Amino acid sequence: MLANLKRLLLLAILLLLGIAVLIFVLQNRQPAHLVLLGWTTSELPVAVLLSASFILGVLLSLLGSLWLIGRLRLRISRQQRELMNLRPRDGN
Repeated sequence: MLANLKRLLLLAILLLLGIAVLIFVLQNRQPAHLVLLGWTTSELPVAVLLSASFILGVLLSLLGSLWLIGRLRLRISRQQRELMNLRPRDGN
């Protein structure tokens, strides 16, 4: 029962977020261009530029997280090998 409540709550939150994004997109249709380090985009709606920057930020943070997780897994495996080498062997 609690799992169903969590699912409904998550669905309601996602629905509200979707409605908020839709309102944002519909209200921010005026064209704008972005200049970054001398690189200029063509005129696009503000919502498109902000959505693209959000998606790029999510992808970059995901790549950074995956890199850190990989480093931690390597450290864990190295420490497990060291621990196995330090344990006394049976039969000696």
